[in-house]
Amino acid sequence: MSLVDTLKELYKFSVIDYGVFASMLILSAACGIYFGFFKRTVNQTPDTSDDECGPSHGSTSNGNAKRITSFGSSSMDEYLLGSRKLKAFPVAMSLVAGYISGVTILGTPAEIYNFGTQYWLIVVPILLMGVAVCTIYLPVFCSLKLNSSYEYLELRFNSSVRSIASVMFVLDELFFLPMIIYVPALAFNQVTGFNLYIIGAIVCVVCIFYTLLGGIKAVVFTDAWQVVVMFISVVIVVILGTISIGDPEIIWQRAELGGRIDFFNINASMYERQTFWGVLIGGFFYWTSFNSVNQTMVQRYMSLPNLKKAKLSIGMFTIGMGVFVSVCCYAGLLIYAHYYQCDPTTLGLVKTDDQLFPHYVMEIVGHLQGIPGLFIAGVFGAALSSLSVVLNSTSAVLLEDILKGLFRVNPSPRVANIFVRSCVVVLGLAAMGCLFIIEKLGGILSVATSLSAIAAGTTCGIFTLGMLVPWSNSKGALSGGIAGALLSGWVSLGAQYASANGAIVPHKLPVSVDGCSADMLNNGTYIDPVYPDESDVFFLYRLSYHWITPIGVITVMVIGTLVSFLTEPRNLKDIDPELISPVIHRFLPQESFGNFGSASKDVPVHISEDTSYGVERLSAKKKRAP
Repeated sequence: MSLVDTLKELYKFSVIDYGVFASMLILSAACGIYFGFFKRTVNQTPDTSDDECGPSHGSTSNGNAKRITSFGSSSMDEYLLGSRKLKAFPVAMSLVAGYISGVTILGTPAEIYNFGTQYWLIVVPILLMGVAVCTIYLPVFCSLKLNSSYEYLELRFNSSVRSIASVMFVLDELFFLPMIIYVPALAFNQVTGFNLYIIGAIVCVVCIFYTLLGGIKAVVFTDAWQVVVMFISVVIVVILGTISIGDPEIIWQRAELGGRIDFFNINASMYERQTFWGVLIGGFFYWTSFNSVNQTMVQRYMSLPNLKKAKLSIGMFTIGMGVFVSVCCYAGLLIYAHYYQCDPTTLGLVKTDDQLFPHYVMEIVGHLQGIPGLFIAGVFGAALSSLSVVLNSTSAVLLEDILKGLFRVNPSPRVANIFVRSCVVVLGLAAMGCLFIIEKLGGILSVATSLSAIAAGTTCGIFTLGMLVPWSNSKGALSGGIAGALLSGWVSLGAQYASANGAIVPHKLPVSVDGCSADMLNNGTYIDPVYPDESDVFFLYRLSYHWITPIGVITVMVIGTLVSFLTEPRNLKDIDPELISPVIHRFLPQESFGNFGSASKDVPVHISEDTSYGVERLSAKKKRAP
């Protein structure tokens, strides 16, 4: 047996590690049991305290307490939105957990290791994204009190726009589901040798179980403690890794010598993978696109009782994400400082970049029983969080936008309950089934990533067109959406095709094996990689992935605005200001504020003075506007 094979066998889980990992799965399942069978008595009285985000329009209540004895959640409003009475902090932690998948924990350190610290500036777009969501998009959703974010598109444009966006969302999530589990299962396989399909199936079953029973409450509160496990596990590894090297200054020096420290690569080329402009501009568009209008995020914003708490939750979310991403970026420098003279990928110790961090964990803290288990539990906690959010949100879209919106079926509460829970099971089983074939379909990961970028940019562009361009109409939204999807899809899928053919290869920073022992080197020498000449590749295919989402959003906005102008723009005097972002209200004509709330038959025209977006208050704002 070679030294490399010996090292692979050495870095394996202990019984304690398995116990820690199993505890995470058991606790997750327990949350579903708790919220499904025990925490199911609610007091259904109207919540009138600054109730800007709920309850849902059209809901009725006689004001009397009502004891619920049905299975799990008493209604779809409770199952999907927690009766809009959840707390800001657990929702913020759920937002963090839902956004962070195993891809984030494992992929971010690998990105820093291979391409340097330029990506670390993504923290700035994250903070700017929080400001944009709170000021532009969130007030509209909270004022309308929607169950699905895509309902807005029918109120603002027409049912066709809503259907296209919701179908695109469902397809995107169907492709994304197996990715959520596959990447962490690959990491688990790296440190245990356990069959990745079996462990992936087990995790899927646990996630289906607690999401099916507990609904959004189980999802949010399970996410909240899972994100704590995630953060603690990564921080412990980072601290122990820093101690093993001796000093953060040593880590920084080795990274500088290896060319990893670069925060201000102001190269204007859009072809380079990481540049100052690409990270800031592309990062802002991507993060805003996903967090502003995507149902997986909006559904949890709507689970909060009012706009103030929703903004507070988003503030905590952005800060938490900034800190977590920074820790993962530092972990990338830490890994490089450890392997700066003996790259494990070159030696064959790891097969993919996603296995780099788990391999480092086993080598540094593998002898400390329980720590590797905690780390992998954190990685799978991220996967469970993302998976449960997707299951819950996609089932809501299938009910509200596909069944009710597209097919115009209005099921009874009992049928709706059965439909949503059935969707959770079917989607979970689909993720499990795709897990067994994903490795054999080599291009599916790339296709899924491309589809995600297409869907995010296109849908955000349509929503932004509706909220920021008051004169835009349904023809403009449809034309812009189609143009944005086609162009971003052309760029994204073309780049994936060129990459699969070897015409485009990411230019990784150089690594070294000079410090490896002779027994670890198969050929005795390390050969620098030879990169192909990319000058003959079509220029759109060579663009950095950071520019795909901006292309989609800007295309929708430009085409949508132009087509609206050419095809009878919307009369601003007749528009409902509730459908337009508050940042644009000062530019609307005074007459439009008499239409407040008229877009939806369920929204009362006269809104109380204590609501932030009441007619009287909006009129006052308009009068004070310069």
